[in-house]
Amino acid sequence: MSDLLDIRLIIDDRCSKMNVLITSNERNDDVEGLIAAIEAYANKKRPMIPAYLKDSPVMVPQGKIIRVYISNRRVLIQTDAEIYDARKTLGELEGILDEERFVRISQSEIINIRKVKNFDFSLTGTIGVELENGENTFVARRRVRNVKKVLERGGSNGFKN
Repeated sequence: MSDLLDIRLIIDDRCSKMNVLITSNERNDDVEGLIAAIEAYANKKRPMIPAYLKDSPVMVPQGKIIRVYISNRRVLIQTDAEIYDARKTLGELEGILDEERFVRISQSEIINIRKVKNFDFSLTGTIGVELENGENTFVARRRVRNVKKVLERGGSNGFKN
């Protein structure tokens, strides 16, 4: 072990995702470097999405995104807390977003399948979608096959852990 830090690993089967706790007597360059290294590792597989909130640039974690959609010729990114301006095309964002988590459901919308509360397959020729935030949307008829493939890839309930 290094004199700089002590690393302990706790395996807990009740834990649904990895949790990192940094304990230090002060916030210094070493702590900041460790935080940056952990964030860089975590974001390597799913890069954060550049966006703007009231003309200020921000980076939006993919796990927080509910949907990406076009409204009034603007591409918007919706999370539980905010709606951001993307300033990229929907196609560009589709290429960046994690394909196991996001699926394009229409010409103007991409959804995070992990933020879906319910899929309604009872509608003829299309699929109704209820998102966790209570909003409802629909899968375009020409996208139904793609959405079903994504759900099949994700396991029996349509979602991957």
